[in-house]
Amino acid sequence: MKKILLLSSLLVGGVAVAQTPMFNKTSIDFGVGVNKSIHRTQAGAANGLNLPHIELGVRHMLNNKYGVYGGVMFEGYKSTVAGKDLKTNAIYITSQGALNLTNMIDFSQITKKIGFYGHAGPSLVFFTAKDYAMDMAIGFTTGIAMQYKATSKLAIKGDISMCGYLQQDRSLDLQTTAKGGSGLNNGLDGLSGNVTIGVNYYLGDQAEHADWTPTQYGDMEAVAALKAKIEKAEKDMMDDDKDGVPNYLDQEPNTAAGATVDTKGKTVKVEKIVDMDMDGVLDVNDFCPTIKGVQSANGCPDGDNDGVYDFVDKCPKAAGVASEAGCPVISKATVDVLKKAEGIQFDNGKATITKKSLPNLDAVAKIMLANPSYNLMINGHTDNVGDPAKNLKLSEDRTKAVKAYLMGKGVAESRMTATGYGDTQPKMSNATAKGKAANRRVEFIIKFQE
Repeated sequence: MKKILLLSSLLVGGVAVAQTPMFNKTSIDFGVGVNKSIHRTQAGAANGLNLPHIELGVRHMLNNKYGVYGGVMFEGYKSTVAGKDLKTNAIYITSQGALNLTNMIDFSQITKKIGFYGHAGPSLVFFTAKDYAMDMAIGFTTGIAMQYKATSKLAIKGDISMCGYLQQDRSLDLQTTAKGGSGLNNGLDGLSGNVTIGVNYYLGDQAEHADWTPTQYGDMEAVAALKAKIEKAEKDMMDDDKDGVPNYLDQEPNTAAGATVDTKGKTVKVEKIVDMDMDGVLDVNDFCPTIKGVQSANGCPDGDNDGVYDFVDKCPKAAGVASEAGCPVISKATVDVLKKAEGIQFDNGKATITKKSLPNLDAVAKIMLANPSYNLMINGHTDNVGDPAKNLKLSEDRTKAVKAYLMGKGVAESRMTATGYGDTQPKMSNATAKGKAANRRVEFIIKFQE
């Protein structure tokens, strides 16, 4: 009995976890700024700030903590050689790892607008200058970026990075070799730094990017652990010898067909048939021996005959399935009708339903009339434009108007509730016109009689 309750709770919990919101993982990162050579170059080479430093790349987060980055960077260094100005260009092809520091330190508890991420990894660097041979080096870049979340799709960032060079044959002005007194050495041949300002543009159709998604929304390890528990519970609940006792309780897993067994699966000699609750299920097999039930539920009550016992059935008056904790499965066609009706329109600032929205409400009424076990929650929402109290009143008036219309189509008032929430439960950010439009809605939620 305890195992049955456990399996039911795991199934319900599995549905809840499976509905955990996902997040966008990919972004296009762009930045411009200044760079500075830090290691010692040939006399005459400028070690001040140099323009420009440009970088463009793609970052993909594997989860909301760790990711990878690939891209290209360009920067120039000015120097004076033999009385002439010389500009050296450096082109980087880089591959780095990314670490979302915002989620690592739970910074979102302080503010949801500012975040940080670190990055580090190798680069292939090409140094070129007019009339000089190209030099190539292996670079290793490390840095930290601070972001400001402008919208759900765009963040403004500032980045400070350092790059060290290995296997660099010549100085940055391409004049002398590593052994020619330029200050280069056999280990870390050179070092430069840069400061950039840029943007991160997030790709994808989810509400948020991994940069701004706290850990609890992406805990895939918890999902895997729950799935393992469900699989184990399902295996334990199997009854290989068909004696009515699940395997995990069955102490005689190979009982002969038709044998009478006790609650532990052991064969018993029946001298007297006992059925205290007179439900046709012998007490030795009856999971509820003192409560009249049905055979399909092992002697326990099952008012809707759906195979889910009444005391774990969340919809005891409507036949359903075990995977939905005893509630009926709502068809995709019904879900689509309710989703379409969510976009019904009203006259501006009023609770008057527009004529073009009436066919959608007619479709909702048809579903309710065809399914007597359905109850309907009508929830009204607005964006945050205007006075909150007026928004709340407007949302309430609109849900009442929808309820009144459905009543006029024959749906009983007792099967419906109408509640306005104003701007207190936004579906998306009100910072954009798209978000405001999504927040102005009337939601239709099916409930079942309990």
